[in-house]
Amino acid sequence: MLTEETTEGEQILIAIEFCSALQAGNQAWQRSGRAYSSARANLCPYLYIIDFVKYELDANRNRKALRFPNAAIPYSYCNASKYWQYPAIQVYFKSEEFQPEFDALLQTFDTSLFGEQDVSALLYGLIYNKDVTPIYSALLKKSLKVLDFMAATNRTNSYSQQDWESIHNDYSGNILAFSKQHKQFPFTKKIAQKSISGHNKDVALLASQYSIGIASKDLPFGLIPSCHRIDFADGLYSLYPEMDRDFYHALAVENDLIVCMFKGFKPHGDDARPDRGILPFITMLTSETAEILTFIYGETSVATLKKLDKNILSLANENGLWNSIVSLSDFIILDAPLIPKTDGAQNIIRIIQNKANKLAALAQNSNPSNMLVSPIPTHYTENDVDTFLHIIFHHIIPHTFEGFCNPPGGDWSGISLIDSLNPFYGTEFRWLTLPRVSKESKRPDHVTVLFGLKEQPLIICTESKESAKNLEPGIGPALENYMKDLLSYPPSVERKLTSGTWTISSSPVNALNFCFASIGCFLAPASFNLSSISGKCNCDVLIGFDITPSSNRCRIQMKGFSEIGDELTKYLTTTIQNNILPINIFDVV
Repeated sequence: MLTEETTEGEQILIAIEFCSALQAGNQAWQRSGRAYSSARANLCPYLYIIDFVKYELDANRNRKALRFPNAAIPYSYCNASKYWQYPAIQVYFKSEEFQPEFDALLQTFDTSLFGEQDVSALLYGLIYNKDVTPIYSALLKKSLKVLDFMAATNRTNSYSQQDWESIHNDYSGNILAFSKQHKQFPFTKKIAQKSISGHNKDVALLASQYSIGIASKDLPFGLIPSCHRIDFADGLYSLYPEMDRDFYHALAVENDLIVCMFKGFKPHGDDARPDRGILPFITMLTSETAEILTFIYGETSVATLKKLDKNILSLANENGLWNSIVSLSDFIILDAPLIPKTDGAQNIIRIIQNKANKLAALAQNSNPSNMLVSPIPTHYTENDVDTFLHIIFHHIIPHTFEGFCNPPGGDWSGISLIDSLNPFYGTEFRWLTLPRVSKESKRPDHVTVLFGLKEQPLIICTESKESAKNLEPGIGPALENYMKDLLSYPPSVERKLTSGTWTISSSPVNALNFCFASIGCFLAPASFNLSSISGKCNCDVLIGFDITPSSNRCRIQMKGFSEIGDELTKYLTTTIQNNILPINIFDVV
C-alpha cells in the first residue's frame, strides 16, 4: 500500500496485491473481497497483479495444460469499476513460464498487454503528484483485451469471446440479462462424493433443474430466473420443512435469484480463505441489487455454531468468510456436518433470512479516517517471526540465497535453488505450482541456501510459528523430506544468474549435491527451555525470539540438536554478534 502523509493525516494512494499462484479453482477469486472492499469503500484504487501464465501439473509434476482464470473474473473487476470513484483492476505481468516458443497457444498473445511499465509509470505519477487517470484507463483496456484472449481458449459451456463482447457492448455489462436471453447451459454444481451430506446434492439438482448458468458451467453459482423462482422455493421447502413461513414468503417471489453453493470450511472447521472472495466476485460481476441465496455445506465447528446462534453479526465481525456471507447474502442456508463428527449424526441446519443485514452492510459509507497509527505494535504474531528470519538471512548472514520467503512482501509462488557454490554465479532453478504437502512432508515457510559453511550448499528449511507449542511433531524431517521430494522432479524453469532470462527447464537437480538442515522458530521468552521441545519437533536448530519493546531490540536464543545443527548455530551466533549494521536489532543470549 502506498500512502502519503499530509497535513490532514495519512492518505492512501493505492493498494497493490501480487499473486503468482495458479489461477484455478477458488484461488482465482481469492482477492475479489479485498478488491471489492477497497474500491467500494472509496479508500483507493486497487491493483491485483497476476503472473501470466501458469501450468497445471499432474501427480508427477508434468505439465498438463495452461490454466487461465475464467474470463468472468477479470470482467467482474472492469464491470464494477464503472460504478466506483476508484477502479479495481487485474494487471498481468510476464511470468517465468511465459514461453511462446515452448507453447503454441501463447504465440498469439500480444505482449504489449503486460502491465509492468504501466505500473511503474503509475507509481511514479502518484509519488510526483501527476495525473494518472490515463494510466488507469489504459490498464482497464488491457485487462479487457487479456479477457478476450482467455475467452478464446474457453471450453464448451463457457461464454465465448463474442459473448463477452456482446455483454460489454450490447448489454452494457448486464450479464444477467445476457444469460436469460441466451440460456446457453444450466448451473451445475459438482459436489465430490466425499463431500455429499445432508441435502447438498438434492439442492444442487434442484438448482440445476430451474437455473441458467452464468459465464461458465464450472462456476459455483447460477441464476434462477424470476419465472422459476417460486418453483425453486417450493422445492427447497420440500427439502427443508423446518423453513419458517417468513423465509419462504421472502424467497417465493417473482424476481431473479442467484444461488451460490460452496463448502466454505475445511475438515477441521477453519474457513477456506479463497471462498471469502466468491460473493464479492458475484456482486462485482452482476450488481449489488442482485438477490443471492448462499448455501454452505462445509464442516462447521461447535464453537462457530454457538456464535452463529447467539449473534450472527458478532460472528461476521470475527470471521472473514462469515463477514462476506452476512454482508452480501439475502438468504443463507447452512447444511453441514458438525465437528467433532459423531457416527450417524445428522447435519446441522440453519435457515436464515439475511436481507436486513445485507442492506445495513451495503448502506455503510463512512469516509476514510486518518490512517496514521502508532509505530509501537500492540502485539506480536507469526508475521514478526517471519520478518526476523528475513532480516537475518537476507541482510545479516552473508553468502545466502533466499529461495522461498514467507513474510508480507515475500513470495510463496515457487522455490528457487542455485546449483553453484557461489550465490552470484551459476544457474537458478525454480519449481512452480508447489504442492503444500506430500507424503510424510510439509512445505517449509522459508527456504534459504547458505554457501561456504559446508563443502556443498546448505539448504536450510525453516518452519515459523507464533509459539513453540504450535510446532508439529516431527516437523524437522518433514521439512527436509519436502525439499528432497521436490528435487526428485525437474525444475519448472531456469535462468543464468548473469542473464536473468527464464527458459523452460529439463535439467535434473540432484539432492545429493546439497546438505540439509531444519530450523524451528517462534516467539518465546529468553528463559524458555528449547530442549523441552526438541524431541517433539526433531529440528536441527531451534530459535526463540524475545522482543523487548522498550529497547527496540530482540533477544535470540539458539540451540543445535544435531551435528549440523551445532555447526549452523555457532556460525549464526558469531555472525549476528559481529554484525554492526543498524538493521541488526538482535542480541544473542
